Amino acid sequence: MKILIASTPATGHLNPLLSIARMLVDDGHEIVGLSSTAMRSRIKEAGAAFRAFPPGADFDLRTIETLFPELKAMPTGPEMVLFYMRRVFFDAVPAQHAGLQDVLRTFPADVILGDNFMYGTFPMLLRPRSTRPPIALCGTMFLHMERDDRAPNFAGLQPAADPADIEHYSILFQAHDDAVFEPARVHLNELMEHLGAPALTMNIFDASVRLPDAFMQLTVPGFEFPRQQLPSSVRFVGTPPIIPNQVPLPEWADDLDGLRKVVLVTQGTFSNHNFDQLIGPTMSALASEPDLLVIVTTGGGPMDSLRGPIPDNVRVAAYLPLNGFCREPTPS
Repeated sequence: MKILIASTPATGHLNPLLSIARMLVDDGHEIVGLSSTAMRSRIKEAGAAFRAFPPGADFDLRTIETLFPELKAMPTGPEMVLFYMRRVFFDAVPAQHAGLQDVLRTFPADVILGDNFMYGTFPMLLRPRSTRPPIALCGTMFLHMERDDRAPNFAGLQPAADPADIEHYSILFQAHDDAVFEPARVHLNELMEHLGAPALTMNIFDASVRLPDAFMQLTVPGFEFPRQQLPSSVRFVGTPPIIPNQVPLPEWADDLDGLRKVVLVTQGTFSNHNFDQLIGPTMSALASEPDLLVIVTTGGGPMDSLRGPIPDNVRVAAYLPLNGFCREPTPS
């Protein structure tokens, strides 16, 4: 088969797709990887041919603070989420869509496989099925569909315990929708109109799950919020194998000897331009817990951006080979 893999140019989105690409290459399939030029070597190492997005989507989200310097002064919350949706993800849709169409002209793919933020597939997904190849998207984060208890995603709210929680969550959901998702959807539909595509009529994140022919969530149901009514497109497929030898073990690896409980904290490979959002507060809160070992990964962000002294019980690395830490505790 000919398979086109398209990825948002961020490490955490690309890595799972490259694991899948390696398995497909080993099975004899012909793979083309479409992403930004910054991801060329990663894609070619997986055994796929590389194609770059056109200008407008050919950027490196690993250095998002240089692409969008206004993020440095922007407070976390709805304003930042809306900025990400409009400027980072949706403004790239026309170029992503053009890149997909350009590849398909010379590489008639039997299937398109993308990550869950590959919104450049939406113009095809909103047109008749007969006009495109099958499209499957992969959930590289938690399932972003609307929750059963109506709590807004990204708010960190526990599952509703009673009807009063559900009523409260519904009010919060509507406020969040009015502030973030509806303005974002309006912006996306303006772009879709210029592309000659139908307007999106549902929640943006619901659309990523409901519109594709298949949505492969790269985890198991136990890691998700309780859900009773998932669309037929959703398949929980577990985690793809970790690509070996991506990064070496850090020099402090032997400190993970099983004698202390471990707390792993990271802001991922995308929202890692301001470590005061999560990593800094976690280190401060746990600094006086000598029975804990706090492992910090900066997701490729500069480690010298961590402010203040590093507590004695903290170890830091840009990336970690997570499969390299599967070891038994040292016998006492």
